[in-house]
Amino acid sequence: MEKILEVKNLRVSYHTYAGEVQSVRGISFDVEKGEALAIVGESGCGKSVTSRAIMSIIEKPGEIKKDSKIIYKGENILEFNKKQLQNYRGGECAMIFQDALTSLNPTMKVGKQIAENLVIHRGMNRKQAMEEAVKMLKLVGIPNPETRVNQYPHEFSGGMRQRVMIAIALACSPKLLIADEPTTALDVTIQAQIIELIKDLQQKIGSSVVIITHDLGVVADIADRVVVIYAGQIVEKGRTEEIFYNPKHPYTWALLNAVPRLDLENKQELYTIKGTPPDLIAPPKGCGFAQRCKYCMKICLEQQPENFTFEDGHEAACWLNHPDVPKDNIEFFNNDNVQSLDGGAK
Repeated sequence: MEKILEVKNLRVSYHTYAGEVQSVRGISFDVEKGEALAIVGESGCGKSVTSRAIMSIIEKPGEIKKDSKIIYKGENILEFNKKQLQNYRGGECAMIFQDALTSLNPTMKVGKQIAENLVIHRGMNRKQAMEEAVKMLKLVGIPNPETRVNQYPHEFSGGMRQRVMIAIALACSPKLLIADEPTTALDVTIQAQIIELIKDLQQKIGSSVVIITHDLGVVADIADRVVVIYAGQIVEKGRTEEIFYNPKHPYTWALLNAVPRLDLENKQELYTIKGTPPDLIAPPKGCGFAQRCKYCMKICLEQQPENFTFEDGHEAACWLNHPDVPKDNIEFFNNDNVQSLDGGAK
């Protein structure tokens, strides 16, 4: 498959009064043409910073380190000039931001906000752009688009505002679409509609999609591959089926356990990951998840784990996968039952 995006050794820091916050620490992954990739992790793990770096919109006090590379169609976007970046942002690569209410301009009608992209990137005149804006609102499922195109963001519900954001992002048929927490603050019914909409539109226009989320349940039906991030580093990545049914990292197990299940007993408490993420002003010497992991070993505190490779491109950075580690007393989440690390049922 053709790779449309390659992120290599991405490192992003923020310079604050307290010191340098190392938000992203050497992340590498790729996105294939027409693929949906999910980047998953807790708040503060670095996933949104990664998405903003891909769009090259990291502003001071943020800094993308010089040895980082973000290759789009064979070119490093970090070396683009101002004109190349303008063509890339919105034209080749578009982003659905996390909060539609704060991302949309409250003083502009939604039709004009969609038309802006079309005028800049596709050279349409104002009339043509507004006609296309009506089509885009209809495409994303907004009723009475001819009327709604002349309304302001505050006249739309939360779900409808998110659809407007999607319309703005898709107006120029981008080759790469980044959706940063597209279902935040929406109820579960609207969440399902938004995810289904992104999935349908991806198939119609053939875009590659990168979905940023903290909820593995959101990406189960849309993502082809999943990248799990913790403390600014990738701890596991692989095909969606492998991540859900054969996870290899304790943090991935914890995220899967945290997803609400229909088989929970009445008033049974939801699973929570105890502890807090590490301070990235002074990142831990060893594994970032060690202090919260019940399987923590001495080596986990002293040395970064190796990247262990399994079948079909499945990788995990955890010492538990080392061949010298006994597997007898290690259990992990499985959708069917609890199994040991090497796959044997307990």
